[in-house]
Amino acid sequence: MQQKILSDITVIDMTEGVAGPYAAMVLSDMGANVIKVERKAGDWSRPADHENVDGAANGQFIALNRNKRNLGLDASSPSGKRILERLVSQSDVAISNYRPGVMAKLGFGFEQCQAINDQLIYCTISGFGQDGPYANSPASDTIIQAMSGVMSLVGEPDGPPLRVGFPLIDMAAANSAVQAVLLALYGRLQGRKGANIDISLMAAALAMMSGGFTRFLASGDVPQRQGHQNATLAPAGAFKASDGRYLSIAVLRDSHWLKFCDAMGLEHLSDDPRFAINARRVENRGALDDIIVPMIALQPMAYWLERLRAADILCGPINTFADVIADKDLSASLPLIDPLAPSVPQAVGVPIRLDGEYGSTYRPAPAKGQHTGEVLAEFGFSAAEIDGFLAEEAVFTLTP
Repeated sequence: MQQKILSDITVIDMTEGVAGPYAAMVLSDMGANVIKVERKAGDWSRPADHENVDGAANGQFIALNRNKRNLGLDASSPSGKRILERLVSQSDVAISNYRPGVMAKLGFGFEQCQAINDQLIYCTISGFGQDGPYANSPASDTIIQAMSGVMSLVGEPDGPPLRVGFPLIDMAAANSAVQAVLLALYGRLQGRKGANIDISLMAAALAMMSGGFTRFLASGDVPQRQGHQNATLAPAGAFKASDGRYLSIAVLRDSHWLKFCDAMGLEHLSDDPRFAINARRVENRGALDDIIVPMIALQPMAYWLERLRAADILCGPINTFADVIADKDLSASLPLIDPLAPSVPQAVGVPIRLDGEYGSTYRPAPAKGQHTGEVLAEFGFSAAEIDGFLAEEAVFTLTP
């Protein structure tokens, strides 16, 4: 395997679920030596057999833990603490997403780790950050979607608030953690020592909504649910064609509005004062939809896509995952990673194309304790010491 940019960086991954594992995996895709330290009970996102859940591949665990090695460790035992202390002393980055105070209770809070290795970049991911009244409150992507205001923006205007159907905030927090770790690694090149990185899901959620939240802070107006519409543009939303497929259309500029009118055969609307500028179109969205919606319903989606794309109007089909894969031209541009074994499904890689290539899987998601002996030996423990750790159950290995 060709050496990657972070090949000299060792990461201790003490995370479970989504945000932490994804952050560590992005670093592993960049070449970092990522050691997933896992308790015997296991990462809660991993069932007993991590490759299958009700007969289907456990895509979440597989997608978020590739290219890592696994050290099965009881970090609460005396020998487990000794092992973890050595890992900290020889590593560059430690990532955890346990509730605030858990790592310190184990003896590996930020100050404790800094005393062991002042070059260590220490990154925590939590619901509300490491301090403040909410710090110890339990949280998850779903709860933060609710508390941050995300769910208040999703759904039809007259319907209930809805959850985004994937862990949006977890993934955003993970990407922020990766950015922060890379920033701290660059800081070390400038002579700085380690860093204390605090990433919260709540902050990540607000950052994604910065435009709307800034408008609220300026005006006091609470944004309402818009369904499939874009609250700041018109026409902009989902429109149903005659074949039952939906397409998304977004007219960004007034010059695009003129092109849209030509493409739709609505030239008479181009100078209609109700629709002449975007602000008026948004204000008169209902009247505009009364004209456009019945028109689009008369022809299949492909017909409208061809006409609108020819006019350089932003548009696209509203796809399912199956539609994405069926569109060979579209799927050709995706970071799809081929599996290393027939039993492991194809996965979606990190969306970073460097020097013409996306990342690849060079190691599948590990089983619990799969690399325990290998990792311990690399960190300088003798075969006799490893046998002793196994005997006292401070560590464990993969069992058939």
